[in-house]
Amino acid sequence: MVKKHTAKELEQFIELYLDGVSFHELRSEYGLKISPGSFNMYFLNYKAHGPSVLEDRDGFNTYTNEFKEKVVKEFLESKTYFTAIARKYKIPCAKTVRNWIIKYTNGEAEKAYYPKPEVYTMKFRKTSHEERIFIVKDCIQNQLDYKQTAQKFNVSYNSVYQWVKKYQKYGPDGLVDSRGKRKPDNIQTETERIRAEMAILKARNEYLETENAALKKLQEVESELMFARRNLKRNIKRLKN
Repeated sequence: MVKKHTAKELEQFIELYLDGVSFHELRSEYGLKISPGSFNMYFLNYKAHGPSVLEDRDGFNTYTNEFKEKVVKEFLESKTYFTAIARKYKIPCAKTVRNWIIKYTNGEAEKAYYPKPEVYTMKFRKTSHEERIFIVKDCIQNQLDYKQTAQKFNVSYNSVYQWVKKYQKYGPDGLVDSRGKRKPDNIQTETERIRAEMAILKARNEYLETENAALKKLQEVESELMFARRNLKRNIKRLKN
């Protein structure tokens, strides 16, 4: 990929920006050719690590398999953002980190990415509820080493990762295969609560409809009585005459 700017040019643009020149002016008057997102990433990396971070921006082919795996694992096990991870490890583009994570978690890692890539490209293997619980407990006992657990039990990394998260949130019932089956009660709680509220609202609406119907009927009866009274008065008046 052809670089739009050399490291020296990027450094000059960043220094101009620090000196008060706006991004719009850098684009229109100084010849900056990169997007706001890319420039912001370079700018943040520059502030965090200095000019050296601009030297090597090819990114994809310059990182070892172990480094990529370390970055992805840290992202999965933390609550940080792509940009923060990229900045921490001097990766010029947060999109690079995002692409690694997408491939990693979707099981589409290429062989050049990681040793033993079959852990990530492995096809789905059917497992029982009891087996999933056993795998999760083994993973937890081994300091959440998802990769080692995946290799040990011949399942995909993503499967282990998802099972552990569900187990931590819902317990053993979270590992029930719900495809075409009833979900565990504790997962259904929110759904059942909503259904209960809907049933209450429905009953209330039916009650109000009944009340409204009764009120309407009462009004009709009252109207009929008033009409009957008027007729009775007219008839009495005619008889007197």
